[in-house]
Amino acid sequence: MNQVIIMAGGKGTRMNMTDIPKTMIPVSGKPIVEYIVEASEKAVPETKPVIIVGFHGEKIKEHLDGRVICVVQEQQLGTGHAVSCASPLLHEQSDISHIVVLAGDQPLISAETIRTILAHHEERGETITLGTVVVPDFVGIHEHLLHYGRIVRNKDGIVERIVEYKDATEEERAIREVNTSVYCFEASWLWEHVDQLGSDNASKEFYITDLIAMAMEEGKNICAIPLPDPLEGLNVNTPEQLVAIEGIFTERKG
Repeated sequence: MNQVIIMAGGKGTRMNMTDIPKTMIPVSGKPIVEYIVEASEKAVPETKPVIIVGFHGEKIKEHLDGRVICVVQEQQLGTGHAVSCASPLLHEQSDISHIVVLAGDQPLISAETIRTILAHHEERGETITLGTVVVPDFVGIHEHLLHYGRIVRNKDGIVERIVEYKDATEEERAIREVNTSVYCFEASWLWEHVDQLGSDNASKEFYITDLIAMAMEEGKNICAIPLPDPLEGLNVNTPEQLVAIEGIFTERKG
């Protein structure tokens, strides 16, 4: 079986929200997180999504009551820490072979994209499969992807690591392939390694992206798949990004 984990524990400081979590902000009539839950339910119907909640997490629980399993992240210490919070619940479930990890603030992600990444992961026997976006530049709508982590590949085109924007050199920031926070992990490998993450970085957080380097060092199979629709990689981190995504929904309803 497969299992989806949705990271929705962040406070969303840049959104200036004080009474609801960022993922409960409405976009085109529904909370952001509901779009991710709907895509997860369609792509992985065999299990309920596990949602990592934190700031005002009770509001997410109330809204999605019965549709998801909520796990509380008491302290928001990064994406790697968020996933590790699900370990006590999922680690011993031997019938779960693959874990899909999604961001809770990415409302344009589709069930088809999740299915595609899962299928590729299963067919190729990868340890980690991740979705990326390749952009021609960081202008216009793509400007919203500027501060995303960069995909660093070796001379053979194999993914070596993901470097967060704030930790990247100018040369790395010039890379036009960015991380979209869509991952698929071999379950047993994930639970063996997620608690080994460190926080030696600019944010002093535990990054899920550091698992890429771990797998690379062990000689594991890693694959990055560019998403066919770059807009699916957009997150809501700022009021400007919220406006941009609202505009995309309006245009699609057209």
